[in-house]
Amino acid sequence: MATDPARACAALGPLLLDDRRARIDAAAASRLGGLRVVIENLHDPHNGAAVLRSAEAFGVQRVDVIDGSKPFRFSSTVTQGCEKWLDVVRHRTLAAAMATLRADGFLVYAAVPDATAVLDDLDFARPAAVMVGNEHEGLSAQAIAAADVRFGIPMYGMTRSLNLSVAAALTIERAAALRRRALGAAGDLDAVAVLALRARFYAASVRGADAVLARSAGGVGREDDGDGG
Repeated sequence: MATDPARACAALGPLLLDDRRARIDAAAASRLGGLRVVIENLHDPHNGAAVLRSAEAFGVQRVDVIDGSKPFRFSSTVTQGCEKWLDVVRHRTLAAAMATLRADGFLVYAAVPDATAVLDDLDFARPAAVMVGNEHEGLSAQAIAAADVRFGIPMYGMTRSLNLSVAAALTIERAAALRRRALGAAGDLDAVAVLALRARFYAASVRGADAVLARSAGGVGREDDGDGG
């Protein structure tokens, strides 16, 4: 957003219902930038959407997508608009994704069935990315080899596998909890980044936000997009 975030919040905040504004402020303050979700070569748009929705629900701000033979797609009926709260970054190759993660200082953890380690064994005090593969084959051999550690989801019943969307949700929830526990805080963004997110989220929630900001006026009355996401 080109507009100064503080000015944007001052202009748009009064147009939001109090509960909506409080919800946005809490979500921005709880965002995790030091935890990323990496998706490799997903085929089913419903599963892709479910992963995005889980990432947003548990406060992960960025999802990195490695496109395979077909571009990553997601079902808008499943996401229910959650993608507007996320940073979804696409990579054409595994090598490009890994180069970005390494340059940003991230450890990479690969979800692999029957791996010895579990998420609780891993280091989330440092920036970390959890990587999940597609519905049929999981992660590629190259992705597994490029990761720092392999992890699995412990299962104690006769069932030995989970639907991808379920496995991803469990992984994201636990990784986010471990990141927050390691930091002793709900979120890991600095004050400048939190303010920028608040401004972005306000703009996504107010109809005609661009016009409001262009006028640099608070407007009359209150508006809300009505989206529960």
